[in-house]
Order: sequence, then structure tokens, then C-alpha cells
Amino acid sequence: MTMEIRTALAIPLLASLGEAALLEALNSGAFQPRNYRKGQLVHIEGEPCVALEILLSGQLAVERLTPEGDLMTIAVFGPGDILGGNLLFSSRPVYQLAVTASQPTQALCIGQQALFVLFQRHSAFLARYLAYVSDNAGLLEEKLRHFANLPIRQRVLNYLRGQAQRQGSNTVRLPISKKALAAQFGVQRTSLSRELQKMREQGLIAFDRQRITIL
Repeated sequence: MTMEIRTALAIPLLASLGEAALLEALNSGAFQPRNYRKGQLVHIEGEPCVALEILLSGQLAVERLTPEGDLMTIAVFGPGDILGGNLLFSSRPVYQLAVTASQPTQALCIGQQALFVLFQRHSAFLARYLAYVSDNAGLLEEKLRHFANLPIRQRVLNYLRGQAQRQGSNTVRLPISKKALAAQFGVQRTSLSRELQKMREQGLIAFDRQRITIL
């Protein structure tokens, strides 16, 4: 089994196909491997979405430019996440925001027709896909609409609560650096550091370089 197959089978959506069907999809060209270098612009605002991208490794950031000219990270996609799941079958399949590789990233891409074939042949794959899209429906739009207007403390708390739920612990291991976290919140790193320090002094959190605990 090649490293690419082992990596792909670690992704729940792809694992639902089974090794044989996944190999067939790769060998037939239904899945197209994509590699993005760090800092590469993957998609631009207004670009048509013509394929689904399932991330195997690395990280993609969905970004927008604020009125002040700062780049704000709206969402981050990591291994197992699906890019384009909310767009490919929509009436307007167009990227509303730019997508950049914040780390070297490997993904598998599949077009609409090839995806339909897999849906028809593999019900477990279809069920996994629908569950993912349903769980994440509207998240980007909601973040874009509300996130920029929230005070920085509320942005931090919302993020920490979401990560705590995802990681199953009130002690959150940060998946990205504090610099990248500040960009995701649309603030300078110094502003984030000041707010974290205030929250620690007020007994709301405790933190070190890699972890933040909600008290």
C-alpha cells in the first residue's frame, strides 16, 4: 500500500469507499492529486468551483481583505475537510472568497460527474459526504456576516469553545500559531496577546505557548 493510499484511508470520507474502490478511483483518474506550496493562491474570489477538494494534509485558509486593507482569515481547512462541498452543486458555484495554502498541502480533487458515479455506487460514501456538508452548511457565510463585528474577546471565546468541543477538552491545543490565530481573528498579534493577558488576569483562561485552558 503506497503512502498516498494510507494517507487517504485515514480520512473518514475516503475510508468509507474502502481500499479497492479508492484505488480504482485513483487509477481511473476520477480523483486527481493536487499539491499546493505554502503561500500559493489556490482559488480567487469569483472563480467557478468545478471540483471538490478533499484535504489529505496541510492547511488551506479562506481569506478576505478588510476595508482597512488587512488580510483576515475567515476559516481554516485541514486534513479530512472538504473544500467546495457547499458550492459544487449550488445554483451559483463560485468562490466568494480567496483560498490560500497556509502550509504545504495535498488534496484529492474530483469533478461533479465523477462524484455522481461514486454516490451511485457507494452509499456509505454518499452518507458521509451529506453528513459533512450538512454539519458545515452556512458556516462560512455566518462567520463572514458576524465575525468582523464581534469584539475581539468574543471572537476568542467563540473559537476556544468550538475547539474545546471538537477536541473534547477545556484545554485546547492550538492547531495554528498565535500569529496565524490573530490573522484568523482579523487583528494584530499584539492586540491578541493583550486580550489573552487580560483574560488570564481576570481568571477566564490559562495558557502557555501551545495550549489555552478555559477556566
